[in-house]
Amino acid sequence: MQIRNDTPDELRKQYMSALQDYLEEGKEKSLERAYELGRKAIADGRGILDMAAVHRDVLVTVLTQAVKQEEIEETLKKAAQFFSESIAPFEMTLRGFHDSITELYNVNKILEQSEMKFRSVVQAANDAIISSKSNGNIISWNKCAETIFGYSEEEVLGKPLTILIPERLRYIHSSRLERLLSTGESGYNEKMFESYGLKKDGSEFPIEISIAAWKTEEGTFYTGIVRDITERKRAQEKIRERASLLNITHDAIAVRDLEHRLTYWNKGAERLYGWTEDEIKGKNANELLYKEESPGLMEAKKIVIERGKWPGELCQVTKDGKEITVDSRWVLTYDLKGAPKSILIINTDVTEKKKLEAQFLRAQRMDSLGTLAGGIAHDLNNILTPIMLSLQILKEECPDEDKRKMVDILERNTTRGADLIKQVLLFARGAEGEHRTVQVAYLISEIGKVTKETFPKSIEVRFSISRGLWEVTGDATQLYQVLMNLCVNARDAMPKGGILEISAENLFIDEKHKRMNIEAKIGPYIVITVTDTGTGIPPEILDKVFEPFFTTKAHGKGTGLGLSTSIGIIKSHSGFIDVNSEVGKGTAFKVYLPSAATTETQQVKAQELTPNTGNGEMILVVDDEVSIREVTNVILETNGYRVITAADGAEAISLYQEKGTEIKIVLMDMAMPVMDGQTCTRELRKINPEIKIIAVSGLIEKETFSKVAKQVNTLLNKPYSSEQLLKTIKDISG
Repeated sequence: MQIRNDTPDELRKQYMSALQDYLEEGKEKSLERAYELGRKAIADGRGILDMAAVHRDVLVTVLTQAVKQEEIEETLKKAAQFFSESIAPFEMTLRGFHDSITELYNVNKILEQSEMKFRSVVQAANDAIISSKSNGNIISWNKCAETIFGYSEEEVLGKPLTILIPERLRYIHSSRLERLLSTGESGYNEKMFESYGLKKDGSEFPIEISIAAWKTEEGTFYTGIVRDITERKRAQEKIRERASLLNITHDAIAVRDLEHRLTYWNKGAERLYGWTEDEIKGKNANELLYKEESPGLMEAKKIVIERGKWPGELCQVTKDGKEITVDSRWVLTYDLKGAPKSILIINTDVTEKKKLEAQFLRAQRMDSLGTLAGGIAHDLNNILTPIMLSLQILKEECPDEDKRKMVDILERNTTRGADLIKQVLLFARGAEGEHRTVQVAYLISEIGKVTKETFPKSIEVRFSISRGLWEVTGDATQLYQVLMNLCVNARDAMPKGGILEISAENLFIDEKHKRMNIEAKIGPYIVITVTDTGTGIPPEILDKVFEPFFTTKAHGKGTGLGLSTSIGIIKSHSGFIDVNSEVGKGTAFKVYLPSAATTETQQVKAQELTPNTGNGEMILVVDDEVSIREVTNVILETNGYRVITAADGAEAISLYQEKGTEIKIVLMDMAMPVMDGQTCTRELRKINPEIKIIAVSGLIEKETFSKVAKQVNTLLNKPYSSEQLLKTIKDISG
């Protein structure tokens, strides 16, 4: 009998129909058909689970009919026969199916549990996990994806992935998916790549993506793990900003581990030391930055380990061997376990600052010494002035030749003392005098002639003068004295011979150069350098070389006033001197002089000689020193003048008001008690603006010199000779 390939429902209907025919009519063919249908159902694996229901339905039908026909016993027999004949062949098969179904049920339970665990992990993940079909439509969406993108699962399922990608990047992502589909690779070397996502509200944000493809019988699918890296990007940006700031700063910032190996080096360090970061990585900082391990360096390492930080100054070297001084701050850093890890170092170059501080301290010390020297010189001048004037009177009135010789000796020594005081005054207040345009090249050539003729043959004298050398305004004699003094010092520093070089060049001092010397001003300068290859000056005494009476020469070989006089002269020319020296290698003195504003050379006018005697003019002598008033009175009266004297400014004003215009000239000391010379001069000018005043002083402070010069007709420095006094009076008398 042919069995059609029917559906399970149709097989069931046919099976029940065959059984009913057999029960109702006892047809053998119906039972045979029922067996065939059962085997077909079992063979095809269809309808097996419904067999019990079929037999139940058949049994109910049979019993119902038996009740109606009152043939229950016979019917039960038929039913029993049917069950034994129809069910028995399938018993073993059904048991096998039961076991298989039970096993399949258990496997399904395990799979369901695994799937539940997997789903819980996916839902609990901190990253968005999104799956899609090969056409790009979304099929799964976890909770984190909702949080990151702002869409619920219902809003995205079945939607294209492009809703999550900015429009400008959709083509790139499509190309990547196509490559992944065809080759299994994303086209990038990295397992992960960065891009940008698009939120539901339309805002873009940075993401990190990892994509994998997987295949089943139903097709190819993609799963992507998406991480929001907004905070990471912000942190990276902050790191970049801080790194930029670290590189912008002028300070050198470095990190060294506890074995002194350098691990970090910013741009400031590159600029300061000359080494790049690649050159220093892993190098020993002590060997790289220090000539030797000084006690200060060892102390710094000890303190930073004990206390966690250390500030101080260190002497270091650059790539080209230049020695520098740095203000250094060390901070100890720790690892995650709290153990010391490395040392963060911030160094500020204070080399120029230290030089300026040294210059400032030296200037302060020199000012103090100048004030002291000036005060002493003032008193000595007041002492020497009457001595010099008296000696000249004695010399003229002494007929004895032997006594005249003694007076000459006294006069020479007094003059020598006066000259020594003038040198001290040069240091104290600088030289004052008439300044003219000076050709520096000519000045150096004259010095060259003297040095070549008088210096030992073991000393080679060299010259280097730039073409087009500018001129300076000053006193040629004083500048000659300065340069000659420097050359003599250089000669004495080379007892076994060497090289003496004198050079001159133009230099425009800008803001940078100005910062290197507190006495410099912006503008054109001439730099005269005197260099020797001699013994050099030790660092500990280098700042003292300009102090008066300081000398390294043997007793009797020098007064210690050469350099102090030189710096006083150069200061009076608005210049400054710098010195560099290294023991055993030599010394270089650099003299900086402002360039002249004009190149026209002033001519010195010849002075006509005129007699210095007076014609009875009245002169008012104002001085608080009795001896000076008395000697000056004698000299002036001897030479034809009338003299009245005053001990201070107040007395001088009273006398002038009394005598009026009868007084032709006032000889005014500037430093007096009660009323000083400057105040007295102003008051006399109020009474008579045309009055002629000679200012006399052993010392006029530099800051008041210009004011005094405007108020008086001329200046006369103590100590002065009778000739100088008489000539000065004659000059202003007209």
